[in-house]
Amino acid sequence: MDALILLSWYDENHRSLPWRSTRTPYGTWISEAMLQQTRVTTVIDYYKRFMILFPTIEALANASEDEVYKAWEGLGYYSRARNLQRCARECVERFHGNLPDNVDDLLSLSGIGPYMAGAIASQAFNKVVPAVDGNAVRIYTRLLALPLYAGDSKTNAEIASRIEKDIDPDRPGDFNQALMDLGAGICTPKSPKCDACPFETSCEANLLGLASDFPKRREKKKVPVYPYTIVKLIFDDGIKHVCVRKRPSTGLLANLYELISFPGHLDEASLRIALIHHTRNTTIVSVRRLTSKTHVFSHLKWDMIGYEVVVQPQKNTDRAIMFFDQGHDRLVGYRYVNEEEYAELAFPSALRNYV
Repeated sequence: MDALILLSWYDENHRSLPWRSTRTPYGTWISEAMLQQTRVTTVIDYYKRFMILFPTIEALANASEDEVYKAWEGLGYYSRARNLQRCARECVERFHGNLPDNVDDLLSLSGIGPYMAGAIASQAFNKVVPAVDGNAVRIYTRLLALPLYAGDSKTNAEIASRIEKDIDPDRPGDFNQALMDLGAGICTPKSPKCDACPFETSCEANLLGLASDFPKRREKKKVPVYPYTIVKLIFDDGIKHVCVRKRPSTGLLANLYELISFPGHLDEASLRIALIHHTRNTTIVSVRRLTSKTHVFSHLKWDMIGYEVVVQPQKNTDRAIMFFDQGHDRLVGYRYVNEEEYAELAFPSALRNYV
């Protein structure tokens, strides 16, 4: 690849993004973490808000986990937020509250893999290192018609070696960012805009009329589908409280909050029976059906229906009483929180329709 052609295109067509205006190590790191599996347009507002809430590595390290999760709410893949705070604390302990300026030390930190280490080192510290993401793989496999599979470690190693030969030593960060912008706007996964590409006449896949065939993709496995009934249970004795529970510290959606859920899709009659069996000293006063929703994780899919249920206390019932049968595993650990507390809790994006 001709670096001069790529950088000339980048100088005229690069995206104006808030983390590029200063290119601090901290800002670069936060933006790269947010951009994993998330669109740039979505990340911009989250990034701005996150940097206000946690302007330094020390501020992020000292924040509570719930504060970090709340700032991340809606971005999904919450392990990224967990790793960010873990990494911030490691930076405080090992590097005086700073990100290290070399790839090896960056790779030793929680949540930082080869791509992110290369992105931070090249963009924030001007190190001449590759940053191989899906955009770089797509561009290079098309440019050279390389029969490589997306997502393979061997593919990433091959593309990294080619970038090392092509990268501009004076502008390594811009080179890596140019690949990202070219892949995001021109050399897209579907319907690439080959006629607008600076490599239109030298791209082998384009000349063969096979641009969309690169990189090669393996057949996706079918993910299992799990049906759930989500219940937003509101206790109303003049002051509304919502029933929530914090998920375990390990596993799917660790440490996020959730509403009541039952396996399967319950009709209203079955739901009333389920709640009667596991609540005490309350009366169901309303049941409202909520929108159905599916959410796809990397390895499974939730197929959800939802209800909003309002209960009121029977005579002489104290709100402080736990209304759930603690012997029922699915209902252990729930508690009622008022509307102010509820607004501060971080819920997974899978439950957004019901929260």
